[in-house]
Amino acid sequence: MYEQKCGPLLPLFPLHSLIFYYFLSCAAAVGTIEYDYGISPKFVCTPVPPEADPSCYSPPSVPHGPSNEAKATILHLRESLVRQKETILDQRETIRELTAKLTLCEGFGGHHSIGHHESHHGYQDNHDTHHEQTGKTLQTLKERLENLQVSEAKLISDFFNVHFDLNSKLPSAFLLEFPMRTNYMYARMKRSVVNEIFALTICLWLKPGEGSGLGTPISYAVPGQANELVLMEWGSNPMELLINDKVKTFLTDGKWHHVCVTWSTRDGVWEAYQDGVKKGSGQNLSAWNPIKPGGIFMLGQEQDTMGGRFDITQSFLGELSDLQFWSRVLTANEIHTQATCGSHLVGDVLSWSEEQLELHGGLTELPFEPCH
Repeated sequence: MYEQKCGPLLPLFPLHSLIFYYFLSCAAAVGTIEYDYGISPKFVCTPVPPEADPSCYSPPSVPHGPSNEAKATILHLRESLVRQKETILDQRETIRELTAKLTLCEGFGGHHSIGHHESHHGYQDNHDTHHEQTGKTLQTLKERLENLQVSEAKLISDFFNVHFDLNSKLPSAFLLEFPMRTNYMYARMKRSVVNEIFALTICLWLKPGEGSGLGTPISYAVPGQANELVLMEWGSNPMELLINDKVKTFLTDGKWHHVCVTWSTRDGVWEAYQDGVKKGSGQNLSAWNPIKPGGIFMLGQEQDTMGGRFDITQSFLGELSDLQFWSRVLTANEIHTQATCGSHLVGDVLSWSEEQLELHGGLTELPFEPCH
């Protein structure tokens, strides 16, 4: 049936159909609203009743993303990371307490026993007993401290193995090239030391430039101490490791090498490795003086003040890559497997990635894979 009212003939439709058509027209006409429906943002297919036109029907889509099994695996790994990190922090606190007690006992046993012996000759037996008990206490503390350090090393190794599973792609396939000596070309690490460091290992791939002269691949400065931690090289001459302005040397040459240095505040014991082989060791390098937190890490420049006053004669000339920094002493086997590309460990203090570096002065970044 049609009805004419001063115009063209219009078909009569039920009111609810006209309203539905009106809303569809309005939705299609609004072009400023954007919807994200995946790969087909211009069309929306909605399930319709069986009696409707089947050409508009579309089966429900399969949800994207990881499967439930993959999600469960990722969740389990993350929970493992949290548990291991908490255990590591607890053990580090215990190690700090034992280190302080050990230092106190060693000092007390050395000085108090002498004065006691001189002023109380009548109590020689008591003095000997006290000295023996002090010695046993010291030995017990040392053994417990060593056991905790071994346990911590295993926990940290497990921690970063899990972390590696979650981040299988290594962001280390690049190098920094320092083609000439300047006082403006450097890289600054975005991260710093958060807590005092009582032991450390620093490893990197290093190729000093040709010619003689002092160079500084790595420097770490804190307020009041510009040479808190510095690795310096002298062309083909011995390299130097400075900690709290104390110096030890080890050898390298002008070729690509995997270089590692370890240090412990306990007795200031240090070791130097080149290509997985120990090249030097010693002790009394800034003993019982931990690395202070809150400083600035620089690559390529030696800091005369924290974050600045670079000396062009001490700038680095050469190439370096894959710098890793741990707050523990790596074992000789761990260092050797890294140098021979048998494994790749990631530092807990600093790790090598583009996201962690700020490049300054036109510093060049080039592709590089040391284990390729």
